[in-house]
Amino acid sequence: MRRHGLALGVILLVCLFFTAGCVRGSSPTGDGSSGTADGAFAGTVKLGAALSETGKYAVEGKDSRQGYDTWVRWVNDVYGGIRIGAGRYRAEIVYYDDESDADTAGNLVQRLIDEDKVDFLLGPYSSGLTTGTSAIAEANNVLMVEGNGTSDTMFERGFQNLFLVATIASDYTRSGIEALADRGATTAVIAYEDTSFATAVASGAARHLKANGIEVLASETYPKDIQDVSAIMTKFRNLGPDIFVGGGHYNDAVLFVNSAKELGFQPDGMLITVGPSNPKLIEELGADIDGVLGPTQWESTMAYEGIYFGTAADYAAYYESLWGEPPVYQAASATAAALALHLAIEAADSTETDDVRGALRDLTAETFYGPISFDGRGVNTAKPMGTVQVQGGEIVIVAPDAAATAGLRYPLGDGAMGSAGPVGQVSDLGQLPQAIVNGIALGGMYAVLVLGFSIIWGVMGVINIAHGEFVMVGAYLAWLGNDLWGIDPFVSVPSVFILMMALGYIVQKGLVNHVINRPHLVSLLVMFGLAIILQNAMKLIFSADFRRSSTSLDGSWRVTDTLTVPVTKFWILVIALGVLGCLSLLLTRTRLGKGIRAAAQNREAAGIVGIDVGKVYLITFAICIGITGAAGAMVSPVLAVQPFQGPPLTLKAFAITAMAGLGSIRGALGGAMLLGLVEAVLALYVEGVGTNLAVVASFVILVAALVLRPQGIFKGLRPVDATAS
Repeated sequence: MRRHGLALGVILLVCLFFTAGCVRGSSPTGDGSSGTADGAFAGTVKLGAALSETGKYAVEGKDSRQGYDTWVRWVNDVYGGIRIGAGRYRAEIVYYDDESDADTAGNLVQRLIDEDKVDFLLGPYSSGLTTGTSAIAEANNVLMVEGNGTSDTMFERGFQNLFLVATIASDYTRSGIEALADRGATTAVIAYEDTSFATAVASGAARHLKANGIEVLASETYPKDIQDVSAIMTKFRNLGPDIFVGGGHYNDAVLFVNSAKELGFQPDGMLITVGPSNPKLIEELGADIDGVLGPTQWESTMAYEGIYFGTAADYAAYYESLWGEPPVYQAASATAAALALHLAIEAADSTETDDVRGALRDLTAETFYGPISFDGRGVNTAKPMGTVQVQGGEIVIVAPDAAATAGLRYPLGDGAMGSAGPVGQVSDLGQLPQAIVNGIALGGMYAVLVLGFSIIWGVMGVINIAHGEFVMVGAYLAWLGNDLWGIDPFVSVPSVFILMMALGYIVQKGLVNHVINRPHLVSLLVMFGLAIILQNAMKLIFSADFRRSSTSLDGSWRVTDTLTVPVTKFWILVIALGVLGCLSLLLTRTRLGKGIRAAAQNREAAGIVGIDVGKVYLITFAICIGITGAAGAMVSPVLAVQPFQGPPLTLKAFAITAMAGLGSIRGALGGAMLLGLVEAVLALYVEGVGTNLAVVASFVILVAALVLRPQGIFKGLRPVDATAS
């Protein structure tokens, strides 16, 4: 088994470098439609869409694109083209990857309008991206029809060219909350991402909870791309609510469920906006997701039917025949958006913006997705929102009653932390032990993640901007062993360390060694370029889907009713302390360590006394990349493993290293622990926005440290010093 793992790892390393030339940028791609030749059509109706193939929304972006392409295949190959006048016109969609970034999406939509000369636009995924792109469409008088940007605020701007086929965000949780209230729920907590969509969901949820007589005990917001919600879930656990409402996206659902399990938080019901309707979440979380509720725009079992695509089940069968997987509602929403635009073009018998806009406003259609009829804002008010629940590994509809295919399961769990839980009994001081445990656990993760970055910077003077990408490569290697052969990621750490050392050796010999004596900006740019190569190579090899390794070292140890210790993070901390101790002994007790320390203090003097500085740098870089990859393997069950998750990790490593002292083992550990504790305490004790404040805490401490103690907080270290242990 080890030989197979090593061989596959070597193949991966080769692929990472030799596929770089094949990496795709933001370039248009065809729809892949086949069948009827272009010559059979009177012309082409060209549509454009900026969608997330990479970044945070890559999963949902892929589903949305497949939804659009389902319509393209159907309209060209089955329906025979869009009917305008006496002719039939081929549909074409020009795509660009918006990288889950609002500015990029805006630039690409402008490019679609100015350079690609598209007739109409289809929306991106998420309200955040749709907000900016729809403003550009409005300014250029180009229609945009979309199904996955549902924030209420977008439709309060008086735009004339934006149309939404889906139910608006503020009503996402309505049917689920009504069903829970009917079953006796009386208290709730809300956590939501600080974005326009999630804020609208949370605002609507608060309104629907109040209307149904359910008291909101607390409401917490958190930043985009969060990787740890333990502080929020600790606070909620201590309040003992009946139901938890989470507003975010797919990865947030994973974090909520995993953190609740670690902390022993067992509300009677969990309602999470994005994730429970996606079969991928069941595959990832298994039995842990059982009983969780989620809103859905559409399910294949709903009794919707139209003359286009047939029933909801017919659509699902056609979609699966194309893509080899059943459609999630994001895909169906995308298809419905394209279909609505198609119907309006045919009703207008034109592709002129004013004519098609009028046809959209007059449109009334029964479809596989449900009824479509737009109000003056451009919102489809004809379709209600459904609620699903995961029951025994199956996704079933439980609300509203007219659409339900199964009964709602409520309450869940043993009720230990439900309405009979410690509401009002846990003082601020009583919450402190859990905050400390959370902070130490978080600090342990930060320590092992930052160590390699700190030593490379301190010894060699190279700021490894690709640090986060090396973490992700190590995490992917651990996930690969876990997925193919069931190897626990903690067991794979030594193998990953060796493979990543080999990668570090190659990078040092092939790249870093050639720029080590040149200005810092040169090495910075080289490592930045390497980061981009690694990101896109990982995307080509593994796709942009989120991955997590599974481990037998999961769950939590309950010390008291209000204090739990997460098992996975505990072992990460233990291994991190072991790695720090071993590296400290290497630097202080071995000939190699003395050479590293000497090269760090004065490379010219080290060379004069006979130390091969080039060899020292080669070994240092290889060891540090090995440690970095091993850190990725250890955190692969905890963090989302995705090709573009590297930059936030690099930023965190930079802040901790600059704050604590370069090349310092003590500084890496102390800075990581300090930051982990500060973040945990802020998130737990500052109401409403504590988690948002925790994100900026590292940079506040960094600025203060640079002003008051520029050599580093711990023990007055010099800017380049590998001697401290």
